[in-house]
Amino acid sequence: MNKLLILDDDAQIYEAELRKRNLPDLDIAIAEQLDEAEAHLAEVEIIFGKPALVAEIIDRASCLKWVQSTYAGVEQLCQPGLPRTYLLTGIKDLFGSFMREYVFAYILARERSLIQTHQNQQQKIWSRINYRSLAHTTMGVVGLGSIGREIAKTARHFNMQVLGMTRTPEPIDSIDSIDCVDQLFMTNEIQDFLPPLDYLVLVLPDTNQSRHFITKKELGLMNPQAVLINVGRGSSINQSDLVEALENERIGGAVLDVFEQEPLPAESPLWTMNNVMITPHNSAFSFPDQVAEIFSSNYTLYISDTPLEYLVDFDRGY
Repeated sequence: MNKLLILDDDAQIYEAELRKRNLPDLDIAIAEQLDEAEAHLAEVEIIFGKPALVAEIIDRASCLKWVQSTYAGVEQLCQPGLPRTYLLTGIKDLFGSFMREYVFAYILARERSLIQTHQNQQQKIWSRINYRSLAHTTMGVVGLGSIGREIAKTARHFNMQVLGMTRTPEPIDSIDSIDCVDQLFMTNEIQDFLPPLDYLVLVLPDTNQSRHFITKKELGLMNPQAVLINVGRGSSINQSDLVEALENERIGGAVLDVFEQEPLPAESPLWTMNNVMITPHNSAFSFPDQVAEIFSSNYTLYISDTPLEYLVDFDRGY
């Protein structure tokens, strides 16, 4: 039997989902709190759980061979000093559709002035507001993983000009089987990448290379009417530099789902800025049945000694 520990706030839900699937040779234990996990650490071979919780106990799981994250972000498990003698798999190809809906909900609301139009309705004002077609705009996507590609493809459906940025020098057709960007830039070409953009979408993981990817310098390169949309990690942006740029109207606005500190402190000036839209890290939710299905598929591979899907490179952090 393979000993599994589910360590997550929703451990009972995940357990129910896995038991529905009747996975062979699997002994399941659950823990929603760290102290509940302690009794299982000496014998557990597989952990299915929330990275922040797993990171707290992983150095005591002496028989551990594989961790399947319940979250897309696994940066807590890639910190220096933590064990790396096991396989780590993440969640991919799950959140792209949710995040592209989020991104384009806010782009369309802005371009079609939906909020202002609704305010006019409340005041019984009949006033046509000019708008432009998305076909006349340019989007830049930083981070061309599965989520970034979904966003880029949707932008292409709206006939937007789409620029992509990656730090790995791969030709476009090797990134995806269909052409998802019009032009690809390396991170050292950011001075050419930023100026043409109407929308800059960040879909970056939390890694040493991506922390404070956007600072005062990069914000100064952007079109003064451009809007920054962050659905990756809050650490990608120097938040104080962003506040300054927004206050001084150096960029047109921001749509922010993630922040350096979460929840966003009540004293943050971002809350009350007219050119900012804030959401509470909800651009994409994890649905337990879908996450459990990823674990189940990987477990089938695991027991047949077949390479697992969505393996994480500890050094890259994704």
